[in-house]
Amino acid sequence: MKELTEKELSARKRACLALDVPTVQDALDLTALLSDYVGLFKVGKQLHTAAGNENINIIKEIHDRGGNVFLDLKLHDTPNTVYEASRACTVPGVYMFNIHIAGGEAMCKKAVEGAREQAQASGIEAPKVIGVTVLTSLNGQDLSEQNLNITYNDLVMRRAELAVKWGLDGIVCPANKAGALEKQFGSHFLYVTPGISWAGKHGAGQKQLYTPDLAVRDCTNSILVLGSAITQSKDKRLTAYEILQVMAREL
Repeated sequence: MKELTEKELSARKRACLALDVPTVQDALDLTALLSDYVGLFKVGKQLHTAAGNENINIIKEIHDRGGNVFLDLKLHDTPNTVYEASRACTVPGVYMFNIHIAGGEAMCKKAVEGAREQAQASGIEAPKVIGVTVLTSLNGQDLSEQNLNITYNDLVMRRAELAVKWGLDGIVCPANKAGALEKQFGSHFLYVTPGISWAGKHGAGQKQLYTPDLAVRDCTNSILVLGSAITQSKDKRLTAYEILQVMAREL
């Protein structure tokens, strides 16, 4: 492996690979293959459930291979249930996890409370609690079909406002919206951005797309969630490094 430059190391911290793959072993193989160039690995419902079924501590396994975890379970339940789930999410190796802002003020605040209390009890750093604004698989037409009389952009903005007000550490938002949101809410807030496209490859069903260079140029405190752009590549390590390079050039 070529030694990374200082800017490439900074870019690595902001690169997150979505482990949306068929098996637990596929996920672990990807982690071992790409942890030189990717600092975070997203564990979603599919992988989290599969690992549980196989009695594998997927978070520890990823952490042991040099990566930290974005636990993408999108918690959305009663405040007390989310409080307990947040405590369960707060373990070594989890850098951040997410909740649905749509769950309301009490739920969001209990999520933060649960994470911080468990972190203090365990003697570890509290994971960042990130609020989902609007799924990047949706657009304005989808909102209209749900009888939500608000534009996609306005709903993202409103939920971002609530995330700040309710004490969350950041939001999940489309990469093409993050720059404007950072101007509104500041660079102390974290912007986690799915919908990254590279060489024409992106996740199935994504309707809000952006390239990694523009995403980094627009927003100084974002984490880019990459998936098919790397996992569908013939040379995954080379593609990951190419993405790292274009990110680094904008830092």
